[in-house]
Amino acid sequence: MGYAQIIKDAAGKPTGYRECDGEVCWMPQRQSYDREFRTVKLDVGTMAALNHDFIKDASRVYRQGRLLKGVSPEDFRVLNGVFIGGSGGIWTPYGDAKIAHPESFEALDDGSVAPGEVFPQSYGRDEEFVYFFSGSTDSGRASRLRACKDPASFVLLSRNYGRDSQRVYYREWTVKGADPETFVVTGPHDGRDKKGIYHASLSVSNTSDT
Repeated sequence: MGYAQIIKDAAGKPTGYRECDGEVCWMPQRQSYDREFRTVKLDVGTMAALNHDFIKDASRVYRQGRLLKGVSPEDFRVLNGVFIGGSGGIWTPYGDAKIAHPESFEALDDGSVAPGEVFPQSYGRDEEFVYFFSGSTDSGRASRLRACKDPASFVLLSRNYGRDSQRVYYREWTVKGADPETFVVTGPHDGRDKKGIYHASLSVSNTSDT
């Protein structure tokens, strides 16, 4: 019997999967997964580790050692640092993102962790909704920007701010009263438009007051 080897993803990062003599198992070295061991049925010849939790072969996709039933591996891929999936569904690091139309979903940024911050976050959209997810939550679900009725017009202004043809958004919240045509970002959590100054989603100063 050979030694179990850590399977690495395409970027060379270690995953929670191990391979020994042609057999694969889920056995991550992370405290949150203590004592978890699952044998994974995979074709080693077509196997590809996508990130720490996800692995696939020519006919299957697994998350944390559990088979995602009915999910095709054909278009299942890493979209950015937060979102992963394909037409069969989209996932975040914590679970199912609950995307309404996964077949049309696209990530709108790299989903990275900003300098000085702890959690990754990302915007995405499908044909009906714009979504926002932050790793600061313990839910896998991505929040829908329900006020956004025209997701095709949504553009990112910064890591935290975006706008469409009608509104400005801070993460998943509407910046009430902000003008999307003149709004500019002035800091990670600040912006201004022709009418005033905003912090996060709140107005803190209005030019009509002066």
